[in-house]
Amino acid sequence: MKLVYDVADKPPIKKNLIYAFQQLLAIMAATLLVPILVNSSSGTTYMSQSAALFGAGAGTVFYLFMTSKKSPVFLGSSFAFISPLVSATVFGYLGIFLGAVFAGLVYVIIALIIKKTGSAW
Repeated sequence: MKLVYDVADKPPIKKNLIYAFQQLLAIMAATLLVPILVNSSSGTTYMSQSAALFGAGAGTVFYLFMTSKKSPVFLGSSFAFISPLVSATVFGYLGIFLGAVFAGLVYVIIALIIKKTGSAW
């Protein structure tokens, strides 16, 4: 029984369906739970689940387009940002937006460093 698959490997269809279902549950739970947690802490609706789902889908399609489908990744909500998002609700929508923009800029800077220096650093 093979527990680890390489990128080029294709699991049997039964296992692939189970893996897909597990991935679907994990993605849906994370993408839908983050807006609930942020909104419940502030008492105001700053984030909607439908916007989170749309953003995750649009971001994933854009990412796949930019990488020519070479890197199969789902972009969605992250629990790593719950604390900053809850803190940003004090500043309203602008605080949440600017927090997301600056977090994205940190990712871009790290990506540029890795591109320049390589992944061995």
